[in-house]
Amino acid sequence: MNEEDFSKAEIDAIEAACKRIENMMKRPDQLERVEQIRRREARKKASVEARLKTAMQSQLDGVRTGLTQLQSALSGIRDVRKWIQEVDGKYRECAELSSKLGEVKDVAQQHSQLAAAVENLKHIFTVPENICKTEKYISDEKLLAAHKGLMELESSRDDLLYELHKHPSENPTDDHLLKQYFSEVEKLSDMLYRQLKLILHRVLNAARESPSLVTTAVRIIEREERIDKKMLDREKMAGFKAPGRPKNWKNKCMEELKHLALVRIEGSQLEDRTIDKMWLVRHLELIRQNLVGDLRVVKFLLGPCFPPHYNIFEYFVKMYQECLASHLQDMISEELEPNEIISLLTWLNEYRGPMMMSNSELGLDVSKLPPLLPARTVEDLQQQYLKTLHTNIQKWMGNALQTDVKDWHTESEPVSDGEGYYRTQLPVIIFQMIEQNLQVSNQISTDLTTKVVLLCVEELQMFIDTYKLNIHSYKIKHQADRSQPRFYFQYMVAIVNNFMLFIEFTKQLERRHLNLASSEAGSTTFVQNLADAFTRLSMETMGDLCGEIFMDLQPHLQQLLTRTWLQLQSSSAIDTVCVTIEDYYRDFLHLKKNFFEPLVRQLERQLVVEYLKALVERRMTFKSYEERKMAADRMVKESEQIEALFDRILRHQEQSPCVAIPMMAELIKMMDTSLLSLEISGLVHKYADVRFDHLVNLLVMRGDITVGNAKQVVEDTLGDETTRKKTPKTIFSLVK
Repeated sequence: MNEEDFSKAEIDAIEAACKRIENMMKRPDQLERVEQIRRREARKKASVEARLKTAMQSQLDGVRTGLTQLQSALSGIRDVRKWIQEVDGKYRECAELSSKLGEVKDVAQQHSQLAAAVENLKHIFTVPENICKTEKYISDEKLLAAHKGLMELESSRDDLLYELHKHPSENPTDDHLLKQYFSEVEKLSDMLYRQLKLILHRVLNAARESPSLVTTAVRIIEREERIDKKMLDREKMAGFKAPGRPKNWKNKCMEELKHLALVRIEGSQLEDRTIDKMWLVRHLELIRQNLVGDLRVVKFLLGPCFPPHYNIFEYFVKMYQECLASHLQDMISEELEPNEIISLLTWLNEYRGPMMMSNSELGLDVSKLPPLLPARTVEDLQQQYLKTLHTNIQKWMGNALQTDVKDWHTESEPVSDGEGYYRTQLPVIIFQMIEQNLQVSNQISTDLTTKVVLLCVEELQMFIDTYKLNIHSYKIKHQADRSQPRFYFQYMVAIVNNFMLFIEFTKQLERRHLNLASSEAGSTTFVQNLADAFTRLSMETMGDLCGEIFMDLQPHLQQLLTRTWLQLQSSSAIDTVCVTIEDYYRDFLHLKKNFFEPLVRQLERQLVVEYLKALVERRMTFKSYEERKMAADRMVKESEQIEALFDRILRHQEQSPCVAIPMMAELIKMMDTSLLSLEISGLVHKYADVRFDHLVNLLVMRGDITVGNAKQVVEDTLGDETTRKKTPKTIFSLVK
């Protein structure tokens, strides 16, 4: 700090002090404390001065110490300079010793070579013996002992060659002679490597059966890696390269493991399409099994045999990925057939799933795995998917139907859903398969999905025909022996219920996947036609159920309106019919509500038709009015019994078809034949489709009217037959 700066600082200090005193003496009462303030400021000044003195003293001590160290360093430098000058002088005095000690140098070189020879003398003399011993160890799979012997032989050879390298001989045959003497050592090395290679070829089995063998092989490889590194360092330093080095056994063994992955993949192809069309399915399934099984072995059994830095599990995953990708590309380049493309696409979809790479035991993060095939290749395969779908859907539906048909013949009842309705798995299986294919098509485009839906609808239309044939065949076999299958009726009920599921699934198919524009709304006719086809087949199958029931009822119905029936005191035939129907009713309860009521009404209608047939077939002719009256009363009673039965079953019975029976009974019971025309007119008014021969036979059955008179009465009542052909149909249209 110069004098001017010092003066300015002093002035600033005085001004600051004046301001401080001014602030302290602003109030009158502060004048009384002047002495107290003076003492306080004096203490502060003394404290500041003391700290300043301490700081200055510390700085001075530091400077003094630094100067002392610099002085010491300077003295040391002078001593070192003096010593270096002395050493340099002595070296100059020894310059001539190099030429004087040349002979000593030569002797030292010879001594070094002799020392190396003496050190390896034992090994040199025992080389043939050690070679034989090491070879036997290799043959006996005593690999660690064999490798120890090999290392000793290689060490002796390399040390001697290194000495020759350091002190080259004027005789070039020395190096050649030494290499020739140890020539069998390289053969032993090759033999040992082949043994290690053999272990690696079956490393997965060895990991299961003899993991110590794998560990031994890895230890030998690691030793060789360390020796390679040592020899590489020697080569860099001295320029000496040992014979056969570097061996690179680790890299070679890793290549062998990669080759193993390729062999495991290619070896799983046991056949081709010339032998079996399903070859690819088996091939891919074997690849899946081998892949998951091998990776489990690698992770849990082989992993502990390798050092952690090998990352053997990750290496195997990578090798399998690469080999599998290459193998799939080769297969695709050979132009796969349509069904093979579907198998491959399905397998590719499952590749990252829990059955393969997402297996919980493997613990792989599949999101980090690269795709097996390029996106364009996968897209090309998917474009061919539609071409193959037609055949596969037919096959799947056929297999599902065959399985269902086998279930129809089992010795157990069909399963029931939560509401107690019989069903089979057929609708669920078929529509699950369709849904799976639609999920695949959804990954490609919405347009393809629409085409797949329409294709599935077309195939379901064809399936209905096949289903119908199987149901018919099932019925025919049962009619040949009604004791078999045991649960025929129950499975027929399940089949009828299945149609409701088919219809529901069909509508779901339309809602979920068939997104049509308003201009294409008419295309849904395909779906509606399919639903209508299932409905028609359900009606036919319900007719078969009725037919099964009437096969039991028919013998009893044949007794109606016969002389035996008239002579019995009770309606035993109708009683048996009603009991039989009530027995079947227990199976009706397993029928879905949509089918239960139509079936019961069809059964009631058919039963009434059979009763009317008994009337018009003229099974008997009454001999007197008393017989006619008795028969008519029983007919009315039996019609009421039938009507009451179906009232109990349906609980909300509409007008029963049984009302036709009392009207027919009245024609039989009527005493005055002149009033028959009036009664016939009432019957024809209600049942306009009653036939001419029905009425004639009914009148002749009375026994008091001849055939000619009966025809005349009916003809007079009905008029011209041709005018009645357009009348609405009633239950009499079913009476053949």
